[in-house]
Amino acid sequence: MKNILSVLVLAATLLACGGGRPRTAPGQIQPGSAEFLANEGIAFLNAGRLEQAAEKLDLALKKNPRLVQALNGMALVHAYRREFAKAVELLRRLLQVSPNFYDAYNLLGTAYSEMGEYEKAKESLLIAANAQEYQTPENAFANLATLELKFAKPDSALRYAEKGLLLNRRFAPLFTLKGQALEALGRLAEAGESFDRALLLLTAPDPLVQISAARVAARLGEKKKALDLLEQALGLAQDAALKDEIMRRIRELDR
Repeated sequence: MKNILSVLVLAATLLACGGGRPRTAPGQIQPGSAEFLANEGIAFLNAGRLEQAAEKLDLALKKNPRLVQALNGMALVHAYRREFAKAVELLRRLLQVSPNFYDAYNLLGTAYSEMGEYEKAKESLLIAANAQEYQTPENAFANLATLELKFAKPDSALRYAEKGLLLNRRFAPLFTLKGQALEALGRLAEAGESFDRALLLLTAPDPLVQISAARVAARLGEKKKALDLLEQALGLAQDAALKDEIMRRIRELDR
């Protein structure tokens, strides 16, 4: 279950690191140019077509090794493939070209976190979170909270989640992370409230958040609520191992 959660949380985290939309539509620039190829690659990346994205972005970088959107896009491809050392190499190149590209610091922190490099991850994420020019610092605060939870520091995770929420009270991942931190600190009633808030804000139901909310509800003695959430999560889960885990939890509550 822990491995499943790690993979799915990583996917959510990467979404906050900025694949973004193509900055210019392919029809507006010269077909075959580095910019055109990079835009095609980013479009494939946003559609989840990693192989096609990598092919286009690689061609773009051969034409222009310093093209920022191609470097960032290829770094994202490597991150989705869990090739974090390759992602770090590209992001370092990107930041030499464009030191104020703060999405790169955000993704760099995520990559370092997955590599177990706590200090490097935190430094990169703090740069992004506290840069006045960065337009979405709540993303970096979410990644900081994720980092602290990963390294068993729930007090720090709670602080970063709350800092992010001061900037954006409608960002569901921050309420999820706040709930996880509060649960780790034994503040179950508050954790339940945070998970409930996250569920209300999600644009689409998320089985992982439902499982977390169910776990806290069960610990609070709210068996019916926990079962309802788990059954909803079962209907949404796509991964077979995750479905097995949900059924195991349902059986435990049905005893």
